[in-house]
Amino acid sequence: MHGLSTALRRALGTLAFIVIGSSAAWAPGSITLDDVIEQLQDQEKLTAEIFAELKAQNLKAEEVICVGSRFGGQWRNLGGARAVPFECEIGKKKLAIEGTVHIYDDAGKELDMNEDASFEHAAEYRQADITWKWQ
Repeated sequence: MHGLSTALRRALGTLAFIVIGSSAAWAPGSITLDDVIEQLQDQEKLTAEIFAELKAQNLKAEEVICVGSRFGGQWRNLGGARAVPFECEIGKKKLAIEGTVHIYDDAGKELDMNEDASFEHAAEYRQADITWKWQ
C-alpha cells in the first residue's frame, strides 16, 4: 500500500509539473539534489535547511532525486538544462522550490522566453526570487 501511495504521489507531482510547464519550452526532468544545491548555492538559508534535513534523516544528497523543469530541445544552447521549479522528496519530507528563470544572450541582454527567436539566441539562464516550502 505504501508503494502505491508513493507512486501515486510521484505521478501527481509529475502531472503538476507538466501542467505548470505546459508551454513547448518546458518539460519535467529528473535532477539530483546535489545538482539542485549546486545551482542554488547562493541561497545559503535554503542549502543549510537541506543539509540539516539530510543529516536528520541520515541521507546523502547524491541519493535524492528531484524533478525540475527542463529546457526543451528547441533551446539551441540550453536544451536539457534543468531550472526551477524543483520538487524533491527528502526522506519523509517534500521540498518545493519555486523561482523565476531569466534567459540571456551572449552579450548579456535579457531575452523574452516567449519569443521564438529566444530559442536560438539564449546562451545562459539565471534563477531569481527563490522561495521554498517544506511539506
